[in-house]
Amino acid sequence: MTKMKKTKVFNRNQLEEIIKKLGEYPLTKSGHGFREGIRESIFESATKSIKNYTDLSKKKPALGLISVVLAANRNYNRVVEPNLINIERDCPKLSFFSELKEMINKIGDEKFYELWGHKDKKKLDTLKEILDIIFKLKEKDTNLSDFEVMNKWANKANFEEDPISKIKNVGLATFQHLRMVFGANTIKPDLRVKQVLEFEFGINGLNDFDVIKKVEEFSRILNLEVLFLDQIFVKYGSSYFIGKEMNSIFKIAKVLKLRNVEFEIISEATGLNQYQIEKL
Repeated sequence: MTKMKKTKVFNRNQLEEIIKKLGEYPLTKSGHGFREGIRESIFESATKSIKNYTDLSKKKPALGLISVVLAANRNYNRVVEPNLINIERDCPKLSFFSELKEMINKIGDEKFYELWGHKDKKKLDTLKEILDIIFKLKEKDTNLSDFEVMNKWANKANFEEDPISKIKNVGLATFQHLRMVFGANTIKPDLRVKQVLEFEFGINGLNDFDVIKKVEEFSRILNLEVLFLDQIFVKYGSSYFIGKEMNSIFKIAKVLKLRNVEFEIISEATGLNQYQIEKL
């Protein structure tokens, strides 16, 4: 693993202030984990998330695996969650890896595409290849449950050496997500996390490995779980950073601020909140 680039250094008080402000904002409709009719802060939602993050994979490890493969480069609220709900409705007894493998073999690719809501050969091939490796892991620990096998893997897995990382369409973000779903206290270096690091902490240009190291550094300074910080960043990012156009929006807002345009006008023109504008 390469050395991390030198970036801005924060002390505990500075980090606590930023995390507190991020956590106080409400989870919005686009935010990861948003539920209609429930008003809660980013902090409240993240606290709930880390308590039940592995519930699905403990109860139905096959669905935990499916959720990770479906989530790669997809919006969780719009794409992943609805399809998981449909799978649980249509296949209420699907729980274990052996049942998932048997189902794929029995119904064939086309029927499985219909079941999980994606006609995506790459994703299905990825799912099959991960399953093959999981069964090799299970051969070494026949006395462990599906979740226990994957939990043991998740807490020891090293991306640079692990066979799952060698699968063509498994990048570091998907690898980390799989580890998290099966109980590892770590972070997924996805777009939302990078946006929060850039726009709220002034840290950009990090590769995925360095993103993980940076958030782990914050975790040590703050004495907070890495997974908790991941959830704050993801929920804040998905609530307030919508799409790739955010880079342009922030640039426009920064120009307006430098020209001493009133906050209310900047906010109305860009949709940014007060804290985002203050950080420009």
